[in-house]
Amino acid sequence: MHSKLLSVRRATTLSGIALSAVLIVHAQGAPPVLEGKTADQFFKNIQVLKGTPAEQLNQTMHLIKGDLGLDCEDCHEEKDRAADTKELKETARKMMKMVIELNKNSFGGEQTVTCYTCHRGSPIPLNTPILPLSEPEESSKITLPSVDQILAKYIEALGGEQAIRQITTRVITGTEELPTGPGGTVPMPATIERDLKAPNLVLEVHRTPGFALSNGFDGKAAWAQDVRGRVTEALKIDQMRARRNADFYEPLDLKQEYAKLEVRGVERINDHDTYVVVGTPQGEPPERLYFDTLTGLLLRRESVLSTAVGNSPFQVNYTDYRDTGSGAKFPYRITMYPASARTELGTTSTLRVLKVQDNLPIDTAKFAKPASAATAAQ
Repeated sequence: MHSKLLSVRRATTLSGIALSAVLIVHAQGAPPVLEGKTADQFFKNIQVLKGTPAEQLNQTMHLIKGDLGLDCEDCHEEKDRAADTKELKETARKMMKMVIELNKNSFGGEQTVTCYTCHRGSPIPLNTPILPLSEPEESSKITLPSVDQILAKYIEALGGEQAIRQITTRVITGTEELPTGPGGTVPMPATIERDLKAPNLVLEVHRTPGFALSNGFDGKAAWAQDVRGRVTEALKIDQMRARRNADFYEPLDLKQEYAKLEVRGVERINDHDTYVVVGTPQGEPPERLYFDTLTGLLLRRESVLSTAVGNSPFQVNYTDYRDTGSGAKFPYRITMYPASARTELGTTSTLRVLKVQDNLPIDTAKFAKPASAATAAQ
């Protein structure tokens, strides 16, 4: 069982908004120390992506796989990823060099052109328009509400600020598929308990018949504990996101989370018209929030992880909002595409909430980062 578990997603949902931070946990050992190293310092036979942060490389490969609609083994040997035995691997290197040069020489170094620009999920990009071409629709101008108006309606839709602030703890129980196996492509059914306590304490435990995994935010840092009891802290970028989103009252504090918030228009999401609000956190790529134009509820949140070949997208959908019994609403179905921000793009995972209990007494000591178990023999 343990040998099949190569990586799992750890993401936390707070007050209807999911943490974008992801902790990669390896069942056979603690995550390797990547922080501060480049890809060529840590991995073998890196020829094009020299200087790229080592922690970006796996997600870069996942993104290329999704952009081109290929499998890892189309370019790599299964038992030796560093080997140069396949023609497509050399072709991929040439294409990456081409993209780097295009962005450098034509776009001032900005990452404007990516693999997806041409390939769009196909190994061979189209170079001829597909007929018939659709005619452009006439669009009528609409007056968009302000950011403050959208956020105020969202808070009211959740039950109002007074009802939200009266809650100081929350225990969520449910079921979820853990993304396991290479790239998170093997879903593993699990139960989940997520404990939250104001102002910013989180503890999440996943249990399967064969193992348990936990992660949390202790008010200072995000951590994860693997199946052997070893504890590691998240990468720097994940720490930034975890800290921002660990706010128990996040719906009330969205304006403080982002250095900039803008209303960008109206888009259709799952048969609902939504106002699109783009928020830019300090030092991170922008995120997109989609609020139902009628109910005011948050229906989707999109974020990205930067990689050497473009931004890797992560989308969270929120449905089935219900009153928890405290006068405040919470989404009882939360679906992630992909299964986490660091799994392959074709994966998915759904949290099905069974129960939400507010204002249960929870000892603060429960949220302390546990001591790491001694390294087990391999």
